Amino acid sequence: MTATGADRTLALLESQVGRALADVETPVAVIDLDRLEANLTDLQSYADEHHIALWPHAKTHKSPEIGHRQLALGAAGLTVAKSGEAQVFQEAGVPRILIHYQPFGEAKWERLADIAAAEVELTVAVDGVAPAEGLAQALHRRGLSAEVLVELDVGMHRTGQTTVDGAVAVAEQLAQLPGLEVAGISCYPGHCRRGDPDLPEKLRAADEVLQAAASAFDRAGLRRDRISGGSTPTRLLTHTTCVNELRAGTYALLDRNEADDERCALWIEATVVSDSLPGQVVVDGGSKTFTSDPYPDGGHGSVIGAPGAGFVRVNEEHGYIDVSALDDRPRVGSHLQIVPNHACGCINLHDGALAVRDGVVDHVIRIAGRGLIR
Repeated sequence: MTATGADRTLALLESQVGRALADVETPVAVIDLDRLEANLTDLQSYADEHHIALWPHAKTHKSPEIGHRQLALGAAGLTVAKSGEAQVFQEAGVPRILIHYQPFGEAKWERLADIAAAEVELTVAVDGVAPAEGLAQALHRRGLSAEVLVELDVGMHRTGQTTVDGAVAVAEQLAQLPGLEVAGISCYPGHCRRGDPDLPEKLRAADEVLQAAASAFDRAGLRRDRISGGSTPTRLLTHTTCVNELRAGTYALLDRNEADDERCALWIEATVVSDSLPGQVVVDGGSKTFTSDPYPDGGHGSVIGAPGAGFVRVNEEHGYIDVSALDDRPRVGSHLQIVPNHACGCINLHDGALAVRDGVVDHVIRIAGRGLIR
């Protein structure tokens, strides 16, 4: 049988262990262990200080190793988007999993029932009855149960009930379904972005919606002890809201959209393969390596240590770096370290990442949940 790309990639990455970064084959995803550990510890300390349960969103790293690091520091459980991701973390021994995505379809409902049958404490967030009805039937047939959160739209306008009354009505219907227990409410303030001067006001408005929903649940006699929300841009303001379960995800790795280069644990190690055009070099990674996710001011990543360089364009396998403002132009064969715009999308393109400490490859972090879009 022909080896898959994942098999070949992981074998190649394992062969890099012990090498200095300057000697690894590129392009390759790199995770700096010191920065990763600092990022994880900082947010867990914040959550502990403010008595907030941290449920990191594992869609960012998709890695059981990093997930277990988060749990060991004190995370209450892990959040995922898709049922396939949940399956990976269940098989890796994660005891509590929150699916913050509408699961629809028999295969997904049965997959989630399998996860619950493995003695995982399962929670699912929904904004309507239809996704929950099929899940309830799958659980009830097998004598299983899960908790559900009712999602509210607090400003992003993607999913979630748009009114408090609508959320209460959904919760009352969910409460009648076998195998499910309404446990509270959830939201995602994805419209609150880093660098937006209106972020505090937008978050206050979102919190007003959550507080109104919590009061309405109380009046209706509905359980709402779990109020799940938050994001990486809003993570350190969570204590100013009524949210008691924080689902930040990108904080673990950080990226160009969320932090300055020196705090980002993830970058792509790339090699300059062409300098034939004046003022430009080309590296050996493009959209299949970095993603083409946007940045507010343009560009596709940040070149570490070269603030004058601009990552201006990508093809599938080529990255175009404008070096016209640099006094010391990178030569063919030299390595560049480039922080991607979006860590979550970038990680999903890689089967593994090189875990590095002090510039030397320590081990391979397997990204076991990559590509699981169902």
